[in-house]
Amino acid sequence: MVTILTLLLFLMNGISMLGQSSTASSGPPPPAQRTPVDLPIDGSVYLLLIAGLVYGVYLIIKNKRVSDTHS
Repeated sequence: MVTILTLLLFLMNGISMLGQSSTASSGPPPPAQRTPVDLPIDGSVYLLLIAGLVYGVYLIIKNKRVSDTHS
């Protein structure tokens, strides 16, 4: 029984896909051609990289001072 229902479901799905119109005029209109907006995505990458390096050096120095005081 389950096999017959599964087969019927797949056949109905295929029939509904074949029932769609294949002409180009039946679909929605094409989207309007817009020019892309030029946004500087990587404009501040260098500043972020420098900030990360400064913060990393700060953490290294801070950890060295803490380990020196415990010795």
